[in-house]
This record gives sequence, C-alpha cells and structure tokens, in this order.
Amino acid sequence: MDISELLKELEEEENKKSAKGPVNFKYILKKYTKHWHWFLISVLVCGISAYAIAYFSTPQYLISSSLVIKDQKKGSDFTSNMLLDGSAASRNMYVVENEAEVFKSESLMIKACQELNFNHAFWKPNGPFRWKEIYDWEVPVVLTVHERRTDFFEEIDDNTVKIKILNDSSFELETPEGEKKIAKFGEKLQNFYGTFSIEKNETYATFLDNHLNPIKIAFYDPIAVGKYFAYNLSADVVNKQASVIELFLHAEHPERGVKVLNKLIELYNRETEDEKNQIARNTIAFIDEQLQELGSELKAIEKEAEQYKLNYSITDVGAESELYLESTTANRQQISALSVQIDVLESIEDYITRDENNFQMVPSTLNIDDQTLSELIANFNTLQRQREGMLRTTQPNNPIVQNLNQQLTSLKISILENIKNIKNGLMISRNSLMATASQFQSRASKVPTIERELLDINRNQSIKQDHYLLLTQKREEAMLTLAATSSNSKVIDPPSAYDKPVKPKKTLIYIFGIFLGLGIPFGFIYVKDLMDDTIRLKSDVQHLTSTQILGEISNNKENLGILALRPGKKTLIAEQFRFIRSNLAPIIFKTKGKVIMVSSGMSGEGKTFFSLNLAVSFALTGKKVALLEMDLRKPALLSALKIKAKRGISDLLRENKSDVHSIIHKLHNNENVDLIGCGSIPENPSELLANPTLFEIIEKLKESHDYLIIDTAPVGLVSDSFMLSEISDLTIFMVRCNYTTKAQIHTIEDIRKNKRFKNPMIVLNDAEMEITYGYGPKYAAGYYKA
Repeated sequence: MDISELLKELEEEENKKSAKGPVNFKYILKKYTKHWHWFLISVLVCGISAYAIAYFSTPQYLISSSLVIKDQKKGSDFTSNMLLDGSAASRNMYVVENEAEVFKSESLMIKACQELNFNHAFWKPNGPFRWKEIYDWEVPVVLTVHERRTDFFEEIDDNTVKIKILNDSSFELETPEGEKKIAKFGEKLQNFYGTFSIEKNETYATFLDNHLNPIKIAFYDPIAVGKYFAYNLSADVVNKQASVIELFLHAEHPERGVKVLNKLIELYNRETEDEKNQIARNTIAFIDEQLQELGSELKAIEKEAEQYKLNYSITDVGAESELYLESTTANRQQISALSVQIDVLESIEDYITRDENNFQMVPSTLNIDDQTLSELIANFNTLQRQREGMLRTTQPNNPIVQNLNQQLTSLKISILENIKNIKNGLMISRNSLMATASQFQSRASKVPTIERELLDINRNQSIKQDHYLLLTQKREEAMLTLAATSSNSKVIDPPSAYDKPVKPKKTLIYIFGIFLGLGIPFGFIYVKDLMDDTIRLKSDVQHLTSTQILGEISNNKENLGILALRPGKKTLIAEQFRFIRSNLAPIIFKTKGKVIMVSSGMSGEGKTFFSLNLAVSFALTGKKVALLEMDLRKPALLSALKIKAKRGISDLLRENKSDVHSIIHKLHNNENVDLIGCGSIPENPSELLANPTLFEIIEKLKESHDYLIIDTAPVGLVSDSFMLSEISDLTIFMVRCNYTTKAQIHTIEDIRKNKRFKNPMIVLNDAEMEITYGYGPKYAAGYYKA
C-alpha cells in the first residue's frame, strides 16, 4: 500500500467518525410517542395500583426519643478488676454502640410487649374495605385474657373477631366463620385464642360512639408482636463524640407506640440495674465465702503459732535471744571468776603444803570472799609473826615457841581444810554455771531455726490477715454499690409521636406509580430496540461503515407499485431517485463507468425496486439504459412487471451466444429502458456467470446503451455478485431500515476495506421521511402532490 492509499484510508476513517454526528432525539422521541396508547394504559394501571396501595396501606406514626448512655469505654470492668484495683461496681463498662444493639434486640422488645400485655388490638372502620387501629380511651371496651392457647396460630387463618355493642349490658360477637353470638359484659368467652372476657372501658370517650360499630378485635402472640415492634425500631448513635442514642419506632397507633418506647427504656434501665445488682450480690456472696474460708485458715494458723510457742516455751523470740546472750555472757564471767578463785585457792594450798614454806607467811586470799578463810590466814600470819619475833630472842625448843608451832600446825590444817571446802564449793558452782552455759548455748543455737519457722508462720498469718481485711473492705464497697445503684441511662427527650403519619408517603407512591407507568412501556420498548439488531437510522450505518451513502428512499406508503417514477407525477420517492441520480452523476463522470451493479445483504431489501426506478430516472433524462436481471437464482424483475419471457441471459450463456438484442424487452411507456430477463433458472448459476460470453454480452450492451444496471443476487447469501464485480464500474448496496442487520453492514465494510467491489456505495431503503428530511407528512403531502 502506497502513501496515497494510506492517506485515503485515514481520511475515510476520519470521515466515518465525523459522520456519526449528534444523537437524533427527534427519532428517539417519535419512537416512543408512536406507542402513546401503551403509555396511557400503563400509567392508568399503575396510577390506580398506586392509589390502591396508598388507600389500603396502614398509616405509620413515628415515635422518637433520645437518651444519654453512661459510656465508660475507658473504665474498668467491675467483674474483672474490682478485687484487684479497688474499683466499684458502678464502673462497669457500657459502650454506646453495644447498648444501641441491646435496644434493638428482639428479646428486650418481646419482654416489653409481654409486660404491656400486647396480645390484642382494636380496629374501627375507616372507609370502604379498610380499618383503623384504636387504643386506650378510643375503645369502648376492655378485653381481659384469662388463658391463652400457645398453638392457636397453627389452627386458624383469621385471627380476628368482630363485636357490636347492643346496649349497656350486652354485645354481639361475630367469629371469623361468620357465626354470631350475643354475650354479656364480663362473661367469660372461649374461642381459638383461649378464654377471655369483655367489659366496659371507664375511660372511653363517648363522643366517638357513632364511629365504633362494629369493632374488630385482632388476637396476637406477644412474641410475634415483640418481633414486629423490634423490626420497626431503630437505635442510632448520634456521633462518635457523644454517648447519645436516638430511638425511632414506627407504630400504627401513636399512643401505643409511645407506651412501647417508654416500657422499652424502663425495661432497659431495670435490666441494667439488675445486672449491676446481680454483679454486686454475686460479689458479696463470693466475698462471704472467701471470708469464711480465710477465717478458718487464720484460726488454724493462730493455733499452730500458739502450739509452736508452747512446744519451744517461747513468747518473744527476740527478747529471749537477747536474754540468752546476756545470760551466757554473765555465766562466762562467773565461771571465769570462779576459776580464778579456785586457782588462787590451789596456789595457796600448794604454797602451804610445801615443806620449805613451813612457818612462812601465807599469801593473801585476794578476791576470795570467805570470812573464815581470811580470819584463819590472818590468825596464822599473826602467830607466824609472833613466832618469828620470839625466835629472835629465844631458842626453837622454847615451850612458848613449841606451843606457837602447835598452834600454827593446827591453823595450817584448818586453813587447808577450809581451802578444800571452799574450793569444792567453788568447783560445784563453776560446774553448775558451766552446765547452765551449755544449756544456754544449745538453746541459743536453736534460736535462728525457731525464729525462721515462727517467721514463716507469722508471714502466712499476715498474708491471710491482709487478704481478710481486703475482702472485708470490698464487701463494704459492694454493699454500698448495691445500695446506691443508679440508672444506666438518662432520657433527654421522652418518647413522643409525630402529629401526622410518616408512612405511607402517598405523594411518593403516586409519583412512583406514574414513573412506573411510564417506565414499563419505556423499558419494554428500550429492551425491544436493544435486542433489535436491524438498521433503523442513517447514523447507524455511518457508525458501522465508511462506505459512502448515496441517498435514501422513503417508505412506499402510497402503494405506488414497483414503478414509482412516472412522467408528470410528483412524489417524494420520485424526487429521492432524482436526488440519487444527481449524486451519481459526478461519480460516473469521474470513473467514466457505465455498468452499475445493485446488490444487497439478503433478499427483500428492495434492490429490484431500486434498480428499475434508477433505470427509469436515467431514462427520463434521455439516456439509454439497459436493466439486466442477473439474479439467476430468484429473479423478480420481469415477473413484477408482468412480462413473460421464454429466453434470457442464462439461456444465452448456456448456449454460448452473445445475441443479446434478441432477448431485450421494452419498458411500458418508456422506450429508453431495455429490460433483459434472467430466462430459465440454471442449476449452476456461479459457473454460468464465469462464462466468457457474459463479457461479450456486456460489451455489446455498452455500445448500444449509455448505462447498464445489473440487478444481482444478495452478497450475503451467494457468490454470484462477486463473479460480476469485474464487469461492474459502480456497486450500490441496498440497506433497508428496520430489516437489514448490522452484521450485513459489517460485510459491506469488509468489502470496502478489501476493495472487492469497485466504488461501493449504499442506498437506504424504507427510510422514514420525517427522519430523513425533517419535514412532517402534511408538509410533504402538500409539496409533492401532483
């Protein structure tokens, strides 16, 4: 492909994009408005349905309330931390989001409805075939259920009865089966629901008497009623920065809804208080059990400590340890002193008993505190001094000296005897002190062990005592919490009902009904068009192919027949053919072509009609035109013109003859149009068209005619048209609106891109005049009328 062809391709693609143009809103509007009766019927049906829905829908009132929840998201949980960190039961954690879900729970609403005894409702007539709920002071009677059957819903389809007040003492009761019974007020009655009685309502507003006969009573299961109210309840957290919950309830009666919401809040506060009280009570019971066990354990530990002290004869280990230390020290000092005294006595005794110390002075007793020994030694020393004094003047054998010697010997014996006695006494004392010191030493060596074991006992006792004191303190805190339990919520806005029903929104229902009435036929038409794969507009063709559109032929509503162009008659179709002829003129001049092939995607798109009228259009300008019926499979030209011909092109090709003038037929009232029929239908059209004789026939016709128009077979069905593409100079494809499929347009585009036919063009057939030219039918009828 050279550069010129590439540029041409790009130009064609650009022209194809620019040819799409804007959306044809006029066509779209007309497409829907022509089915106006569908829209009218649909709007009427949907409007009536919307009115019926709005009429029979039970009005719903909105009851709202707002309350603050004690959100302690950052607090401690009583059950987990109360015994460890000293927190009180009031610090139980309540997260607002969780409490909102609690409000919406079915179980809470069911309890509220059961406490309100919502097992029935009263209704009064409110127009034809509908009822309105009444409640409390609006109802002239009070129904009391004495016993309810739990399985009554399994046996009945209608859960209502009707009553009609006859007088001050009786009323008429009608069952769902239509049975009527006269009963008195206060009389016990039985039905599918159970046992009940009906009495007068003392708070009834008597001014409603004219509107309350009859009254319908509906019996309900309280659980089902609770589920119904729970379904119609919403609990919303205002925002994340606040702990405020807004409650919204839709109810058929405003006062009934207000009571439900009040009871729900009351029940919620009661259950949260019960929960906190239960926690406190459980805590107190647990603490009491622990205190009892700890008391027993403390008594056992105290008895163990007492027995231990009795076993070791101690009262205070520290004091006794100091006493043992002091006693041991004192004993050691006393033993040391006694040992010194014994040593002194033994030295005196040794000194006295030595021979060389006879008649010598006896040493002092030093620290020996014994008066007798001291006196004996003093007397001995006194006599010794006397003897020494006499020996200075007398002889040893002097009787006085001898007497002194005897006295000294006697005193010596007495001293020795006295020392022996003293020494024995001191030794006894020292041995006793040594035995006592040994006992003290043995007891003192056991003191650390006794102190350690007693310390373990005291430590265990201290732990139990601290635990006992802590539990006692927590028990007091739990008692205070139990006594000071407060509500978990605070009502900001008490439940109140809107003055008017919020449901059903009749305006929206009517608007929806109208839109639905318009939408159903619109959707049906839209889906129908969406599933329709046929060509409807010129823009549809322009979107799918860049093939040039030569012109458009309107729908033949006037039933002009196959020949729409006639001398002296003005019609829209005639002018459209003249317009196409004008568009062809420059193309023919540029290509110098004479042979025009007319084809289509499938049968029925109007190629024969177009071929004949195009030939007539050229003939009206004085041109000599030959129209060839080359659809050898299903010819329709001559039969439509009611021309009978025994021979035709197929016969010449079969006989290999080119004498085409022998088979020419003249068009009635138009000598410039020569008709050449198909002849007998061959068994092998494609092979027959490949006969070289066909080229000879075409050349002869070119010599005698200005234009040759070939009416050939559809390209989408057989290959005959492709066999004739070599002899044709121009190719016109017929596209019929609302008949030709988009797939066939793709085939034409493929032919154009691959240049399989020369100068392909498209003519739209059966196009609507308003869409093609923008003029209305009245204008066209007046303009084109002959």
